[in-house]
Amino acid sequence: MNTRTIALITATLLIVSSGVSNAAELEISALPAQVESLPVTEGDVLKLDLIGAYQLALARNLNLHVGRYDIAIANANVRGSGGIFDPTLWANLDFNSNKTPTSTILEGANVVESDNMNFGLGVTQLLPSGTELGASWMSVRGETNSEFYFLNPRWDARLNLTLTQPLLNGFGTNATRAQIIIAENLRDQAAVGFEVEIIRLMADVELAYWELVATRQAIAVTVQSLELAERLLEETRQRVEVGTSAPIDMVQSEATVATRHQELIYANNAASNAEDNLKALLGFDLPHEWQVRVETTDSYNVDPFLPDLGESIETALHKRPAIIRQELEMERLNTNVKVAQNQALSRLDLTGSYGWGGVSGTSTITDDEGNPVTIREGWGDAAGQVFDFDFPRWTVGLNFSVPMGNHRAKEQLAANRYYRDRSGAQLAALKQEITRQVRFAVRALEDGAAAIDAAVASRRLAVRNLEAEQTKFNNGLSTNFQVSEIQDALATAQFGEIRARVGYRKAIATYFHSTGTFLEAKHVEITDTEASDSVHDYWKDVKWLQFTDFKKKRDDDTMPASAPVEEATD
Repeated sequence: MNTRTIALITATLLIVSSGVSNAAELEISALPAQVESLPVTEGDVLKLDLIGAYQLALARNLNLHVGRYDIAIANANVRGSGGIFDPTLWANLDFNSNKTPTSTILEGANVVESDNMNFGLGVTQLLPSGTELGASWMSVRGETNSEFYFLNPRWDARLNLTLTQPLLNGFGTNATRAQIIIAENLRDQAAVGFEVEIIRLMADVELAYWELVATRQAIAVTVQSLELAERLLEETRQRVEVGTSAPIDMVQSEATVATRHQELIYANNAASNAEDNLKALLGFDLPHEWQVRVETTDSYNVDPFLPDLGESIETALHKRPAIIRQELEMERLNTNVKVAQNQALSRLDLTGSYGWGGVSGTSTITDDEGNPVTIREGWGDAAGQVFDFDFPRWTVGLNFSVPMGNHRAKEQLAANRYYRDRSGAQLAALKQEITRQVRFAVRALEDGAAAIDAAVASRRLAVRNLEAEQTKFNNGLSTNFQVSEIQDALATAQFGEIRARVGYRKAIATYFHSTGTFLEAKHVEITDTEASDSVHDYWKDVKWLQFTDFKKKRDDDTMPASAPVEEATD
């Protein structure tokens, strides 16, 4: 069992901020828990860095709580699957009475009347080898009016030990432990699914966080553009008043100011939408929580890095949770194949029993003088004979059965093999998709670093160009239309730099997500990784008890390399 796949059964996440000496510690239990309340805020403002956003999301996001219930359900199913090996205690008690007319004097009465009481008590136990052991105690009391019973009423007592050992169908740990193995596999898949949900949530939070940073920066740029437009409008107004500019020039400046106001409205709307998207990921739910303003405190500036493409692809194919979940699903399907192989065999059971019996009752004999003497013995006397071990009994036998043609079992085996082989094809497609995602992610990092350099250069040149054009305008060598155009170019360059820097931050998050190293890159350590003890795991590693069928080459030796997931996005 892969400890990495079980790591989140009772997980604790330790989140450490890069470049910060003190670790911000957050414990996340994989068991169902109450949703935490929103931290106390100053007024209606919540100042939030990226680590704090992670913490809020992991503590409050409702999808994670669904994952916790999935793990709890899977754990319960694992414990329940071991119930197949629970001893079964049984008991029965019944009474019957019969009146039967007779047609011969050998019945001992014209109408034979009998009253019987039967009592049984026993226990059965299934072993991982498929062996069923049993021990039972039976007691019978019978009374009749027939004259031919010399014990009347009578007591019968029997102690029996039984054994049934399947030799083909039903033999071995592959058959008996199948449901346990499948339940443990599904528990591991639930744990991986919980990890996938954590990674997806943290990646979404980071993307939403940087989107909010970008839209807030866009507001600042738009405000700056509005101020420049208003300043140009004021300068134009002064020129018109002194007669150095025509009144028609005011129209262009006023139109530019109106456009900037419109752009500011759009920028504020985009920032509000980005903030709401982040709040939803952070688990904001109550009306007053939605009124809180989130202020980001982290900068989007980051040193670029260029990972190796080949190493990135290799890492992704080993660490992506989607691959791990696929392989777990393959193991589950292969378990189904083994079970189907065993069920396709004939039924041949070795049976045996050994026991002791005793009988007692009321009898009438004659003494030496010919007088009738009644001897009364009860249940205790019969039981005493049993434990004197004077009257043993035993049986040994073989029971054989096979459905003619056995079509149902054979076709079920074929179907399970198809399911397993199909999952291998799905794995190949998944690896292809992950390879494509990693190539896109690495290319985005390469292009993103170059885009930042280009955007910075473009912004610097736009600033210098505006300064030059403003100087020309002040000296009467340019028009307000030309200045407005260059102001637009500066705003475009500033927006481009914001998008390039935020886009690079997003590209980094996407890269770590696509390579399956997101938690590692964010310094997230999953503790409490010890798996809980497997139920009824004795004998599970005994090779000869893993019998499937008589094929020289075991079916699992040709098992495809891995198994299916519904989608490649984890």
